[in-house]
Amino acid sequence: MFKFIHSMRFRVWLIFIGFTTIILGFLYINQIIMLPNYYTFIKTQETTGTARVLERNWDNINLIEEMQRFSREHEMLIIINRYSGGVFTNQMISDFDNMQSRISGDYSVPAKEVLLNEVLESRDGSATHRLKIDGREALCYATLVGSANDIRGLIVIYSFLQPLENTQDILQSQFFLSAAVLFAIAFLLSAFVVLNVSNPIIKISRSAKKLTTGEFYMNTKGSDYAEIKTLTENLNKASREISKTENLRKDLFANVSHDLKTPLTMIKAYAEMIRDLSGDNPEKREKHVQVIIDEAERLNSLVIDMLDLSKLQSGVAKKNVTFFNFSMHLSDVLGRFSNLSREHGITFVPEIENNLLMKADVPKIEQVVYNLINNAVNHTSKDGKVIVRLSKRKEAIGRFEVKDTGAGIAKEEQPYIWERYYKAQKSQFHKRTAVGTGIGLSIVKSVMELHGYSYGVSSAPGKGSTFWFEFPCE
Repeated sequence: MFKFIHSMRFRVWLIFIGFTTIILGFLYINQIIMLPNYYTFIKTQETTGTARVLERNWDNINLIEEMQRFSREHEMLIIINRYSGGVFTNQMISDFDNMQSRISGDYSVPAKEVLLNEVLESRDGSATHRLKIDGREALCYATLVGSANDIRGLIVIYSFLQPLENTQDILQSQFFLSAAVLFAIAFLLSAFVVLNVSNPIIKISRSAKKLTTGEFYMNTKGSDYAEIKTLTENLNKASREISKTENLRKDLFANVSHDLKTPLTMIKAYAEMIRDLSGDNPEKREKHVQVIIDEAERLNSLVIDMLDLSKLQSGVAKKNVTFFNFSMHLSDVLGRFSNLSREHGITFVPEIENNLLMKADVPKIEQVVYNLINNAVNHTSKDGKVIVRLSKRKEAIGRFEVKDTGAGIAKEEQPYIWERYYKAQKSQFHKRTAVGTGIGLSIVKSVMELHGYSYGVSSAPGKGSTFWFEFPCE
């Protein structure tokens, strides 16, 4: 029950019903409860407006015609009293169905003198009474023509009020009928909104809940509403990305397990060989021990690369920026690959412009250079060529490139090669060397983003690849 009360379905229904109730309550107060007061206010405004028109036409020959017109149109008894010499003279009375005869006693009740005194004592020069004439409610309104020092006359208007009891009964019955119709419409509208807004969100919620159980692929259909459609598309996209991440995690564990298992297996095997076979043979023992050292170095490189990548991607790594001669450092790095060049028959072609200065973190930039060159070696066939180029591209921009003659990378795969352990489709020339760890390009990406440098790759199947980055050239 508690869950239902806090559900979107119940709250949407409650909002529609509440809104309808507020509107109906306002209409009931305004049209039924406040009707008598509102009607009296309108009749008062109508009466005072008539008096103002007659006052403006006091000296007009059409005064009597105006008086008779207002009397007929608005069911009024109008009495015009001219004042001269301290007494009222020349009284003019409208003849609307001889209404003056309905007034008990004299038509001037209340007396002209009483009304005049009330008018003179009032702030706005008028007086209002509510009385009954032949049992009918009426307003008696009197206003002074002229001023207190120069009284020209007195206008008295009796405006009859229509009985509202029947009207109120009709409006009340009509109100309850309208209320029933409006509540039915509100219920149907709330049901429509729930079906078209709430239900798609509930389906999205159920699909998203599956993510917690390991079902990462979600293909929920959206609705006609742009916001829900966008939400659905974003969740579907997020589920696909989570699915990719989960697959990447599985690949990461598989590859790390493989990269750790292979050297550990060799270390164990060669250690057993030393124990059982070559312990007394210095030449074989030295050869076997060297294999153990090489494999241990490979493990060490893998662990260091994984730690470096973890620090870079978590934001823990800091830049230790200095000025240095990038051209000289690049030459030193190329010297470390001389053994690989002889071992695999790969020709290195350096095209290095002298004395290009860079402001960056030296160890991290050297790591980028090392990983890009090593990647080119890994993907270049025997007797292939690796071109390492450093040049000034523009006035203050330097460009570093490593170009290989390997199998190349398909365009659709290029955005993913910077991910950890992503493997492009292997060609017949692809090979993995002992120094590779599988996360070199991920380190390159992280270091470039840390420095804010632009980087990328240009490649096509069968035409090799060119990895590059650009930097401010000091």
